[in-house]
This record gives sequence, C-alpha cells and structure tokens, in this order.
Amino acid sequence: MFIPLEEAHGGGFLHEYWSILTDPAHVSVELTLTLLFDGLLLGVLWPLIRAYFNHVLERQHAALDEEHGIVHHGDHVHHVTEPEVPASAAECEDT
Repeated sequence: MFIPLEEAHGGGFLHEYWSILTDPAHVSVELTLTLLFDGLLLGVLWPLIRAYFNHVLERQHAALDEEHGIVHHGDHVHHVTEPEVPASAAECEDT
C-alpha cells in the first residue's frame, strides 16, 4: 500500500532536491513569486516606514529649533534669541 520514499521519487531525497533546484521552470516560478510577494510586502510596509521616519525627523527638527530659538514663518526664519557668544580668553582672565 505504501511506496518507500526512495522508489516514489526515483533516487532519493538528494536526487529529487537536485532535480528541483536545477529545473529552469521551477526556478522561474520561485523568482516570480519572490518578486511578487516582496513587491506587495514592500508596497504595504514602505508608506508606514516612511511615515515613521518623517515623524521622527519632525520631532528632532522641532527639538533643535526650540533648543536654538528658531521660529519658522513660511519662507523665512526668525531667531528668537541671539545665540550666546562665548567669552574670549582675555575676558575670562579678568574675572
């Protein structure tokens, strides 16, 4: 009733494995399915990944603007406070 695996595939596991691996039609189908599913996966995930990175960059930009006192107004930028100028070496020695 049962056929041994070696007889069913005519030469054993490695023979069957090698015949599938070297079959051009099988390789073509595998490549087609890989490209199809990778394309679908990337098409679904890429907008989510891009939105996450945009969110992170906006938060970093806002934090840096707040740290440096920068306010954006459309086409120009205002500095709310003048950046601190470090004291020169001569001024530091007098104090």
